[in-house]
Amino acid sequence: MLGDRDIKRMIEKTFEEADGDIYTNLNKSDPSIIHALEASRCTRLSYYERKDPLPSDNATKISILLKNGIRRSFNNVNGEYKVDNLTLGVTADVISNDEFILRFEVVSSLPEIPHPRDLLYLNACLFAFNKTEGILIYIAGKGETVQFSITKNNRMFEEIIRRARILSMLLRESKVPVVEPCDLCLQCKYYERCYSRQKKPSNFSLESLLGFEKKKSSG
Repeated sequence: MLGDRDIKRMIEKTFEEADGDIYTNLNKSDPSIIHALEASRCTRLSYYERKDPLPSDNATKISILLKNGIRRSFNNVNGEYKVDNLTLGVTADVISNDEFILRFEVVSSLPEIPHPRDLLYLNACLFAFNKTEGILIYIAGKGETVQFSITKNNRMFEEIIRRARILSMLLRESKVPVVEPCDLCLQCKYYERCYSRQKKPSNFSLESLLGFEKKKSSG
């Protein structure tokens, strides 16, 4: 305590106020508006973030602050793409020379190939801003970078529109999406809503399962 102030609580409140991705600054009560970030990641995660959100832990909040800090240092540009009664929102990190769209991702280690969700997102930006090429840049903790270039792809855009439509429909009907197992599940704050963590005692050994159980000696 410092005087009458709880320093720990003050820090936590600061994290809470800064929590949230700069890409999802939209009316979350309107299911007809879906951000490309929501459509490109796990549909269940995006659903819960709108309908029944859980607070992030401090480690996650710090990670978001770092990522948003990098993005805010650039001239973020918001855009949208309308399809019938659906609006797909996007946010470009940088539009370089009015020609290329750049997207930055902060990661723990540099990937050998780009993640599908990042490709879907960047491709959606290309359509929303009517650009042909984009560059996806991954940044690791020590400043290492790797970049991948992509060109406008109709099939990928059809996929993110399909995912956005599904999320929009499920939000309107308040129906929880099906589980989408992926490499991010273990770190997801909604893990226990999708999978059970309960440990049950095993009634068999590995040896018996594989047919190698030793015979009990008689005598």
